[in-house]
Amino acid sequence: MVSSKEDMLIHNLKLSSVGPSSATGSGVVHEPSGMDLAMKLHYFIGVYLFRRDAAEGLTTMVIKESMFYLLNEYYVICGRFRRSDSGRVYMKCNDCGARFIEAECEKTVDEWLEMRDYSLNKQLVYHLPIGPEISYSPPVFLQVTKFKCGGMSLGLSWAHILGDAFSACEFINMWGQAISKIQADRPPILPRPSPPNFNIPKPQTPPPAHTKPNYPLSIHRVDPVGDLWVPSNNFKMNTFSFHLTSTQMTHLQSKCDPTPIPPFESLCAVVWKCIAKIRDHAESPNIVTLFKRDPNNPKSEKLGITGMISTVEAEFSVADADLGKLGKFLAEEGSNERREIEEAVEKDNGVSDFMVYGANLTFVNMEEAELYGVEVKGYGAELVWYGIEGVGDKGAVVVMKDRNCGKGRVVTVIFSEDEVVKLKHELRDGGLLLDKDIE
Repeated sequence: MVSSKEDMLIHNLKLSSVGPSSATGSGVVHEPSGMDLAMKLHYFIGVYLFRRDAAEGLTTMVIKESMFYLLNEYYVICGRFRRSDSGRVYMKCNDCGARFIEAECEKTVDEWLEMRDYSLNKQLVYHLPIGPEISYSPPVFLQVTKFKCGGMSLGLSWAHILGDAFSACEFINMWGQAISKIQADRPPILPRPSPPNFNIPKPQTPPPAHTKPNYPLSIHRVDPVGDLWVPSNNFKMNTFSFHLTSTQMTHLQSKCDPTPIPPFESLCAVVWKCIAKIRDHAESPNIVTLFKRDPNNPKSEKLGITGMISTVEAEFSVADADLGKLGKFLAEEGSNERREIEEAVEKDNGVSDFMVYGANLTFVNMEEAELYGVEVKGYGAELVWYGIEGVGDKGAVVVMKDRNCGKGRVVTVIFSEDEVVKLKHELRDGGLLLDKDIE
């Protein structure tokens, strides 16, 4: 819960929907892969903050028109989920649309940035999980917030079953292109050809009752959630973000000498060691999951999960380990478990429910995502921030580049409330945070 003062920052919310300008056609469905289904309890939330020069002239009508244009290509995200006779989830592409929210903020963009509280960015994103009636739940929410200075933000809530963070970023970057085309010459939005029809998933024979599947370490099968796609947590989870400048990152990497360690693995090593110190021996996170862009699949598709998921298991005390050893271990160990995850999910035709983020302590590398690839009228975003909803008890860490796209990093951590407080102080004692970042 946020305080009443924070509640007042965003007001005058108006809800509507926006969909493709051309009808998709009848009987069109999209069947998520086993990898997609493994992620269905997780959601990415993102915020793109623009100053007045970029936002000027972007009325609700102009923004919606650009979405009409864009959603002709992204028609799948305008559909609603259904279950086949076997219980497997599929998307009915019925053009119900993405949920569109208009809001106002009493602050200027500069005042918002001066508060230096990344957790407030969640107020710029309208998020609801899918369910309990999946046939009515939109998988995507778009919130446009107008600031009193004339600036604006675009908030995105993106169901992970649609695709990973790289797909979500590509969607927003394509929106920037759609805005530019419309403002340049307002071209007519031509109907696209109807997509091919697919068969609704048919029931498959489940494995024998005595067969006990072996799951890869990166996923955890959870009790059935039904049609409310929310993980059951034992703790209330909290989100905290902090920014490390290029100078701070250089200092951090110097602690990992003598072996040069990449920025992502350096940061992960620090957080991993801190969390190992915070938790008692029985809960020490010796197994961690890494989500990175797959070097063998560098280009994101419009939808789907193109990243690689791996796990590393330390057979030594992480709390007592040298940072250089941890960083090297993270950088060199682990192999892609995508195929094993697919096989595990498909063993019962995708009916079981799984958790990935937070099943183990999970590190998500968004360094290669084109976060600042979106341009509106030639202007880029002043700030881009991403977090994750639906994280399990073991927690997750998201690492992304800052606006300068150099060595600076923005780190978002999602842990239990108690662990967030303790982690802040561990990071402060380690010299990564200042007192003003702890408040």
